[in-house]
This record gives sequence, C-alpha cells and structure tokens, in this order.
Amino acid sequence: MSTKEDQVLYHQKSAVKVGEIERYVITYTPSQRGSKLSGSLSMMESFNKSLFLKLKNVSKSTYSANYIMGPFDLYCDVRTKDYYDTQRVVISVEKPQYESQLIPQKKFVVELMMRQLKNQYVWIVDVVSGIIFSTDNHTSYELTISFSKESLKCKVYSDVSTEWFKIQKISTSKLWKIPPQISESSKPKHLIILTHGLHSNVTTDMLYIKEEIEKQQKLFPNEELVVDGFKENVCSTEKGIKYLGIRLADYVIKLVKEYSAAKLSFIGHSLGGLIQMFAMTYISVTNPNIFQNIELSNFIALASPLLGLGAHNPKYVKYSLSHGVMGQTGKDLGLHKSKTNDNIPLLYYLSGEPTRSILKRFKRRTIYANCENDGIVPLYTSALLYLEYTQILNSLQEFKQKKHGKKKVSNASLLTSVTSLVMQPTPPSAYIDDPSIGGYPILHDKVYTMDDCQKLKEKYADTILKPYLKHKVKGKDKSYQCIIADRLQEGIDWRKVIVALPPDAHNNIIVRRRFTNAYGWCIISHLVNTHFSEEEEASKYKNDTQIDQPTETEPVELDNSWLTTSDKSSSGILSSTSNLIDRNWHRRKSALVTAADEPLEQRTSIDDD
Repeated sequence: MSTKEDQVLYHQKSAVKVGEIERYVITYTPSQRGSKLSGSLSMMESFNKSLFLKLKNVSKSTYSANYIMGPFDLYCDVRTKDYYDTQRVVISVEKPQYESQLIPQKKFVVELMMRQLKNQYVWIVDVVSGIIFSTDNHTSYELTISFSKESLKCKVYSDVSTEWFKIQKISTSKLWKIPPQISESSKPKHLIILTHGLHSNVTTDMLYIKEEIEKQQKLFPNEELVVDGFKENVCSTEKGIKYLGIRLADYVIKLVKEYSAAKLSFIGHSLGGLIQMFAMTYISVTNPNIFQNIELSNFIALASPLLGLGAHNPKYVKYSLSHGVMGQTGKDLGLHKSKTNDNIPLLYYLSGEPTRSILKRFKRRTIYANCENDGIVPLYTSALLYLEYTQILNSLQEFKQKKHGKKKVSNASLLTSVTSLVMQPTPPSAYIDDPSIGGYPILHDKVYTMDDCQKLKEKYADTILKPYLKHKVKGKDKSYQCIIADRLQEGIDWRKVIVALPPDAHNNIIVRRRFTNAYGWCIISHLVNTHFSEEEEASKYKNDTQIDQPTETEPVELDNSWLTTSDKSSSGILSSTSNLIDRNWHRRKSALVTAADEPLEQRTSIDDD
C-alpha cells in the first residue's frame, strides 16, 4: 500500500519576474514503469488513467490588490505535445486547460488524462508572470505532480527522474536563446526582430509569434530564420520613442554583425511599430553600412499608432498625453511640440526622409489594424488614415450578422483596454475546442498605392476624413495626422489588413497569451503564411512608384539632428510611482535583514509586510 508521499512525483517551488516564463515538459512512459515496479508500487498502479497537476500562486493574499508593484498573478496553461491551435478538439483528453489570472493563494488543478493507448505521454506546461510595472518583484508558485488528487496536498520536496517519468524545466533565456546549430550554420541568416509596445515585453507577450515563425523553418532549407527581440526596454517604455528606438538600433546592429545577416525583418506591436521605425532610420544615418549589403524583407506593424494618438480622443486622454502622465512617450504620441526639434512633433520628422527611403527598400510593408474593440489604438492611426471605409463597414456588418445575428459595431475605451491587462476577458470553451466557430475575422486585405490614397482622400473629404482635414496646422492646409499619413504613403505601397476581433482586440491581435488571446490565432497564422512562406507573395508589393522629389509644402529634412540630439527622457506616473514604492519596499526589507543581525537590545521595531 503506497502512502500519499509515495504518490507525489514532483513538488518544487519557483518564481517568475516581469517578462519571465517557465516551461515544463512532462514525459510519462507507463510501459517503462510497469517493467520497473518495485517497493510499495503495485502492478495496478502502473496503469493509472491519469496524473494530477497543481499549480499554486503562493504570493501573499495581500498582494492581490497591489497592481502598481505587480500585478502578482500568473497565467498558466497545460496542453499535450501533439496539440496545435487550429485543430478541432473532439475528445476530452486532448483538450487544453488554462488559467488566465491565477491570483495570490489560488490554485489551478488539472487532470492529465491517459485514456488513449500510447507508449508515451507528453504534456507542456507554461507558467507566465503577470507583472507589468516592476523589474524587482517576483511572483512565487509551487508546482506539484502526483498519481492522485488527494496527494496534491502533500508538500514533501520531490523531484523524481526515472526512465518512466521525466520533467524538463525550460527558462525564459533558454526559450529565447538562438540554438548553436543556427549560429554555427553556414547558411544565410534571416534576422527577424520582434518589438513590444507600451507596458509590455517581448519575451512573454511576443513568444507566440516567435514560435509560430520558427515553425516555418522547414520551408526554408537554404537559409536560417533567426527570431529575436530586444529585452532591455521592459519597464522603460514611457521614456520616449527616441530613447527606446536608439537602444533597439544598437541591439539590431550587434545582431546583424554577429550573424552576418543576409535578410532583415521587423515586426512591431503597438508602440513597437514606431520604435522599430525610429531604430531603422537611426541605423541608416549613424551606421549606413549596415543596410548596404542586406535585403530588407518585411516591415510589419500590428495595431501601431503610426499617426500618434492626438485626434478624437477624450479630453482627459489628450491632457494625460500632453502633460506627461505617460512620460515622454505620451508626449510623442500626443504630437507634442518638442523644443528640441524646433517645436515640431517627433512623428512628423519620422514620417519624412530618410525613413521613407528605408521603408521603400522593404520587399513587403504590412499593417494590421483593429476596426473595433481596440480602445488604445484607433483604426485611423493604425491604418494610416486612408481606407475603403464603406467597404470595410459593410464587411464588418456582414461578419457580425453571420456570427451573432446582429449588426451593431462594438467599441472600446482606453480604460477598458488598460483594465484588460489585469482583468483579462477570455474566449468561451467552445472556441478553444473549435476555432472555426469564430468565423474569419480578416475583413479587408488590400495593397494601397499613393493613387488609391489620393482618391480616397477626395471621396471621404466631406465625411469620415473631414475632422482630420478641418483641424489644420498653422501654416499648413491640413492636420498633422494627414501630413504624416501623406508622407508615409508618398510613393510607398502598403498592404493594409483590417481585422474584427472581440475584446481585448489590442492584445488578441498578437496572441499575448496563448489561450486568453486565442481570437488572434487566425491573424498570426495569416502574418506567418503571407510573409514567411512562398516567395511569390512578394509580388503583391510592387514598387512601381518611385519616391519623387518632395512636394512644395513638404521639404526633405537634410538636417538629421532630430535623430541624434539627446532628449531628457522622462517616465510617466505609473512607472515613477512603481519605482518609488519599489525603492521604499526594498529599503524596508534591507532594514529588516540588517536588524535581524543586530544584538537584540539594539534592534529597532519594524513590522513585516
């Protein structure tokens, strides 16, 4: 007769910080166990129909409401090794299990079923940190795996590793490490840079995209796909596009040299689209040799505020942007007039030369934009303003009619979208079982030329585009949004993919978390298949139109000091508050440690947290 302790196969405690994920690969081979039975284990126990897994967030319950230093929750999912996202789940043993928000002192229990006859069973468990605002804090958890649900309560340290049960723990750094076989390969390297947005990180929020692209390696026998991203901008995203872009540029230069890259692609989400645009422009000016012998393949922006966020936002949003609530980044996005740049917004400069010349060199330029449910980045700014709006609206209504039997267009506020980072909406179980029930969310997919944009400007001048044409910049005949849109599309074709995703669309579009943001699976599949598969897709991006001489009203910038002039980067309220609390908390913790080492009569009374 076995005891509860005998039933426990694995019990470990670990912790994750901001941008960290820990992956466990569990391998169970019952046939091996049956042939190696000994001790208290009976023959009947070798044929268990299930194992049981428990993940518990062991952070203090008082941390639940402490969002500024955290949040101290976890995302976790469990799936079989053979599971893939687009499959239809027909039997329960294949159904993935996940918890979007495992708050402190809560547990997540999963039955690892073995109802199918297999020689070996393999499961993958991902544990992802929910921390957003602090680089110092961590969320602790315990993982237990056992033969019975009752034995999950045991807390005896165990780390069984036998021929029949193995568990491999993979850290964030290992998941993102470029394999030696790629580094050492003599094949040409295609370097693909992923860039995250505001209050985000590349290592967890863009991991899904990374792994989906890497699956395409089999289609490229003559080159190596090297997918990477800059990790050091985490918790610094309020310091301004220039600050973030220069740091990314330095990293890209390092990688291009390290791998002797033959091709280069950029994929940016939200603010990341502008950061990567600044970075490539900065490289072209400060290190022009970098781009001389490299093929620029893909420039992709997903839900990126390419025209800023100044127009048609509520007054409190405009005030927050202009008064530094989001730091220098907020000012950049709000088209704040910079004293460093002759009272001209940074995004105005970024839309001119040399940016346009570099953009034109890319084989493909694609923007993915949410037409609804994105309260952070509206459609006008993520789609560069000019669209077939009537056609898109009709497609949206038809899509909603088929899916829900209603035509009402949804919307989302900034507050709703920010709240979704810590209180995440999830897809219904039926969608995870069969993603096809969600319909095809891509409403519009077209390559727009400069001529197309001009016709659309005339078509919608008195309706949809009127507000942007009405609010003119002093000395100009249109708004900054129109000017920036015109400059970025003058002689440059853009593929614009307009999608209709449920809340939270801004994070769904990149599948920030594998199952919580599962509505975005179709979007990432489209991105991967149209940019990292057959070469004939490049024919959709014809560069028939050359960049002409600048128009009379928009001179070329010969002075690139706006790129290199040092700005005083400033953080916003959230980051500053988090840093202040962090410093005080760690100072207090250090005082506790110091006090513990002092003689009893010299100690000062300090209450623990």
